[in-house]
Amino acid sequence: MDRSAFALLVALASCGSSATVKPSAAPVAATVTPRQADTAALARLIPHLIRVSDVPGLSVAVVQKGRVVWNGAFGTVSDSASTPIDAGTIFEAASLSKPVFSYIALRLADRGELDLDRPLFEMLEYPRLAHDNRYKRITARMVLSHGTGLPNWGGEELTLRFDPGTAYGYSGEGFVFLQKVLERVTGRSLDDLARQEVFQPLGMTRSSFVWQERFTGDAAYAKDWLWRVAPIDRYTEAEANAAASLLTTATDYAQFVAAVLTGRGLSPTMWREFLTPVRETSPGVYIGLGIRLEHGPAGRMFYHSGNNGRRFTSYMSGDIENGVGLVYFTNAYNGTSLVEAMASAVFVSEHPARHRADFDRYDDPRLLALKSVQRAAVESGAGAARERLRAMRMSPATRPSFDGILDLGAFLAGRGLAPLSIEVLEEAVAQAPDSARARLALGRARESAGHLRSAIESYRRALALQADTAEVQRQIRWTEERLAARAQQVEVPPGVLRSYVGRYQDRSITIRDGRLYYGGGPTAVSPLSPIAEDLFEVEADPTVRIRFIGGGARPAAKVTGIYSDGSIDEWVRSR
Repeated sequence: MDRSAFALLVALASCGSSATVKPSAAPVAATVTPRQADTAALARLIPHLIRVSDVPGLSVAVVQKGRVVWNGAFGTVSDSASTPIDAGTIFEAASLSKPVFSYIALRLADRGELDLDRPLFEMLEYPRLAHDNRYKRITARMVLSHGTGLPNWGGEELTLRFDPGTAYGYSGEGFVFLQKVLERVTGRSLDDLARQEVFQPLGMTRSSFVWQERFTGDAAYAKDWLWRVAPIDRYTEAEANAAASLLTTATDYAQFVAAVLTGRGLSPTMWREFLTPVRETSPGVYIGLGIRLEHGPAGRMFYHSGNNGRRFTSYMSGDIENGVGLVYFTNAYNGTSLVEAMASAVFVSEHPARHRADFDRYDDPRLLALKSVQRAAVESGAGAARERLRAMRMSPATRPSFDGILDLGAFLAGRGLAPLSIEVLEEAVAQAPDSARARLALGRARESAGHLRSAIESYRRALALQADTAEVQRQIRWTEERLAARAQQVEVPPGVLRSYVGRYQDRSITIRDGRLYYGGGPTAVSPLSPIAEDLFEVEADPTVRIRFIGGGARPAAKVTGIYSDGSIDEWVRSR
């Protein structure tokens, strides 16, 4: 998957209570008349929401009595185009992929093709974890309930953060491990499994875990967290990802929500397993098997949200007793700030679900004020942003939080305003000198400005303050390699450079005046600077490196994208 500059700043994983939860009563389909979702009020509200929040487009569907009763499409397919969203517009589901994959796993378990408690190692040895024998205890149940100890995302070698089965730690990598196991056991690809187990049975005709050419012309473009327009990811079969690559529509996904509400496609026993709490992650909020749960004054609900690197965002939820469900997708980094407003119109209750308080609110004065600083930076530059920030700090109602300041510093650096970013983050460090996160953010801003030695100094201070050791050490190594490359002045023979030129799926390598240029994904066309004969830095985004596989006497066969957060992508030559 693509990562934009500074996307590694996003904290993708969180830890919660490790306490296991006793099974609750089996979920039951609605036996009373469901409270009617006020879809007319929702339809009137959404245009206001997307206007105030600067979300370009939103697609939504509502479920009642086990069927989709309403859908709506609002806004445009991108932040810079007037083409309207419609019911067939394709979005990235991001982490809403996980409940769908979990449903696949439970259907296989229902038929005896998967034992949820059998160690996955017995079905597939996993080279990325071969150095740690603890991984041999990981089971499918641990994966689905995020109890593997794996990080959310990692590099070629993964490190367990705790003993499998002993705690909660959100992990996309766990889902990828289980995906590889199911593909081995069944002999089918992830998308084939999804089509046979979910899409066809539920009538989800506009859904896939990989890009389909029939989606061309119907896909949304995201407004990412740096306020840039980013294309939808066109996942290939090799890139299919059980945790994140689902492409779908709100109406299609609502068919899945309806199935979860009614237990369609699962035995009563497996349906109960799906919606039974495994671990409490915050008071009254739990993780089940691939889906989040809440039991409390609002009743019993399931929910999940999605966010692919602060680009596409999404949310779904269902009221188990009343049979009411909601799903919506947005093509913006901040779409989940609409959760409370959207859900309040659908789940009519005097006790709002407590999990919704965990999402930012689009009308929070501090968020609106920060957005005004961002807008000033994008439209008028550093001076205007500085003045807007000064005014923002004058009022207690709009004074930014510490986290808000760190996010703003990263945003400014990502928009090419590194000096102002450094200024903002140096103030944050002065305010909280013992904050490892502030030191780390300052280091990244300094690195974006090309101040590599001072960046390394900031990273080492963060390390001394007991920041995430593996993350900071990786960042230090990355920056030291950049510093060494500057001193080496690597020269690549012209013939080798020419062998790299070509098209690699949706990535392109061109040559001009003896220099290679990289284009595609969220990164504009950028010069490449050699670190080694086969390894280059993307100048426009130094968190990305490109390695060529092959080349020299014959054209390179593929390129690998290597990211400073340890993750990788791969694109095969297409011409």
